[in-house]
Amino acid sequence: MRTIFATLAVAAAAAAAAAQTPPPPKPPGCAGAEHRQLDFWVGEWRVFQGDTEVAESRIERVAEGCAISENYWAPKAPGGPYRGLSYSAFDSKAGKWRQFYVDVNGAATWYTGGLEGADMVLHADGPNGAKLRMSYSPLPDGAVRQTGKRSADGGQIWMTGYDYVYRRR
Repeated sequence: MRTIFATLAVAAAAAAAAAQTPPPPKPPGCAGAEHRQLDFWVGEWRVFQGDTEVAESRIERVAEGCAISENYWAPKAPGGPYRGLSYSAFDSKAGKWRQFYVDVNGAATWYTGGLEGADMVLHADGPNGAKLRMSYSPLPDGAVRQTGKRSADGGQIWMTGYDYVYRRR
């Protein structure tokens, strides 16, 4: 009987000591300023090409603030309804931003880049050896300009594929 009480007493003392020991500090996760460099793009948007509204987009922080997701929807796109989805995040190990974009046409593109001044500029390899460049630029009125460019000559000449302005709903 004494050994049972002794065992229980030791276990209770160990549990009490463990309860008083503070938990280890949480890792920093995504609290660094670099993880907030694209926050200007987070929101509910109406997307315009010139004066014409062409799409809507919802951009939100996900994964406990470690990533940004986009859900882009253009129901009246010239080629038929279009949807694209992306996940963007700062890769702490590489020190760069990454974005994976997929769409309803079967395209899947892996972008890499970072801030250039106030703009987020991302690059990717495109089909047939093309180079792709996408940029997000915060505008003074709170809107965001997104441009997509393509180069077929290794980056000497860039052709604009799209030029959108995201305006908050």
